[in-house]
Amino acid sequence: MPLGILEDYKLAHVPGTSLINELDPLKQASAELGEAQSSKLKMGTGRNSHIILIPQPSDDPNDPLNWPRWKKELLFWPMIFATGLVGAIGPLLTPGFVQIAEQFDVSVDRISSSVNGALIVAIGVAMFPMATIAQKYGRRPVFLFAAVAEFATSIWAALSQDLNSLTAARVLQGVGMAPLEGLVTATIGELSGDIFFVHERGFRLALWVFSLSAGIAVAPIANGALIQHIGWQWCFWIIAILFGISLVFMILTFPETSYKREAPPPAAMLAEPESDDAEKRDIRELEVSSTDELPAPTLSRSAAARTYAPRRTWLQDLRIFTGSYDDLPWWKTMLRPLPFFLSPVVIWGTLAYGFTTAWLVVLSVTESLIFSLPPYYFDSQSVGLVSIGSLITGILGVLISGPFCDWCATGMSKLNGGVYEPEFRMLLVIPMLVLEVIGYVVWGAIQNQGGPWIGPVVLFAIINFGQALGMTGIVTYVVDAHRGHVPEAFAVIKFITNMLTFACTYFVNSWVETQGIFNTLATLSGLTAVCLVGTLPMYIYGKRVRSWIHRHPKLFLRE
Repeated sequence: MPLGILEDYKLAHVPGTSLINELDPLKQASAELGEAQSSKLKMGTGRNSHIILIPQPSDDPNDPLNWPRWKKELLFWPMIFATGLVGAIGPLLTPGFVQIAEQFDVSVDRISSSVNGALIVAIGVAMFPMATIAQKYGRRPVFLFAAVAEFATSIWAALSQDLNSLTAARVLQGVGMAPLEGLVTATIGELSGDIFFVHERGFRLALWVFSLSAGIAVAPIANGALIQHIGWQWCFWIIAILFGISLVFMILTFPETSYKREAPPPAAMLAEPESDDAEKRDIRELEVSSTDELPAPTLSRSAAARTYAPRRTWLQDLRIFTGSYDDLPWWKTMLRPLPFFLSPVVIWGTLAYGFTTAWLVVLSVTESLIFSLPPYYFDSQSVGLVSIGSLITGILGVLISGPFCDWCATGMSKLNGGVYEPEFRMLLVIPMLVLEVIGYVVWGAIQNQGGPWIGPVVLFAIINFGQALGMTGIVTYVVDAHRGHVPEAFAVIKFITNMLTFACTYFVNSWVETQGIFNTLATLSGLTAVCLVGTLPMYIYGKRVRSWIHRHPKLFLRE
């Protein structure tokens, strides 16, 4: 029972468990292949010339991994810009819910469920078909659809004269948001790689997380003043202009990134001679099969004999459809995420990541009402400024959570005799639990006693900081447990999260009005504790759960 984690006796080596010196896949490659074999693999260039490229690019000039740096950057940065806009479109009107409700002569709950709830449920429902289309026909048509949908529906929303029209526009906006929330990480790089290698992905994924969270935080800050002085319609006109710029970049600089890559060899092809230590060889084979990224040198030699088409021209890259990338029948592709509803890891991730995120969304929906009530009486501009603290702590969370997560892994591994267990990353949930549970209760108490506005504003920022820390540990654990099927796992988590959030938008504002701010926030504190307490049994039994998942490959589509 290493550091409280129960051992598994069903598998000799559970995927995800590794020696401390194998945590870095680049060092692991050299250790597994040896100097002679490693020298035959493709390496980085310039200051990265010592790095083995993972995944190994083919010799095809149209392989996205072989694209020149300028072409990758022209794709990446407009995609990050579009992600920030998608983050902003969700809370676009939250500072002015009270004023909009008065304009349409409906309750704040009705505005919440129509303007935000409809958007949220559309994102959740659209995740599955968008992922299916992208899997079969490539990323470009899906991202182009998203860009067109966001541009057109922003204009539609700005021109809406009644709540029904505005709600319909928001539904289609949610459908367009789904690809940019669910497929960007796959485009940056999955196990088979899209455009970036393993040693390049951490920075890129951090920027994606930051752009999404920054959009969420910045939108209320800017739009509070717009709603207060010139009307909520201008929120949509301005973001429509930005989406129009994004659409132009998507058309011109976003070629297809899907690529039919040769399947990597079995782990046995990478094993060293039988005379090597048996236990270490087993661990190496396990890690290679689970990462599924390193090809054998013989694969490179066979690939060299192939004849490839010339590099596509810019005009050829502008084609919307470039072929089919998945040989499975449509219905099988659509059903791929369904078995993950049964995964204990997905169930825990839904509670720890999905539900706590839903509580924060619920809180943002009630911002306008909470701060417009006594003792603050904030107008929409002041409500928008509440998010400044969350923006600052969101940036800090991104900067701190990565190194802290790595420290949890390496530090605990050293205490465990050099053996790494993915469960070690769950330590990040501890500060998340403390900061969020205390933050909700103290916020409610301060506001209930008529304390100064700075208290609730700071505590809201602290709650968001706790979420940023814990989310990193939760996400990395789900990735470790469901290697190779991360999109399916997170599609389920996001679907359940969005459905819960949608349901809450129907009553959350009336809940605040009838129960009071203190009781509402105390309830959210208790719900957060309930959602996170399951981390303890998952930590203890996590290794056995990972073993069970990998012993049922047909159930979880691993064969």
